[in-house]
Amino acid sequence: MIHENKWQLQDAKAHFSHLVTLAEKGESVKITRRGCEVAVLISKKRYDQLTQKKSGLLDCFLSAPFPDLDLDISRSKEAPREVEL
Repeated sequence: MIHENKWQLQDAKAHFSHLVTLAEKGESVKITRRGCEVAVLISKKRYDQLTQKKSGLLDCFLSAPFPDLDLDISRSKEAPREVEL
């Protein structure tokens, strides 16, 4: 039973190849069991986008397209300044 790319588990099993094709085309397919959404089938490309390591500020600086720019991004070894609270 299909309704807005929401499939009951038993129907998803019977039409798995078709659902994989939909996922490859960029559609997400929700799978339900007893009326509750329990899984989502997505493409490998989308999965990779969702699980890729997020780069931080340091990675951004290190990959910047400025080969002649000499950045000193090491942490200072000096004692921190005194703060009165």
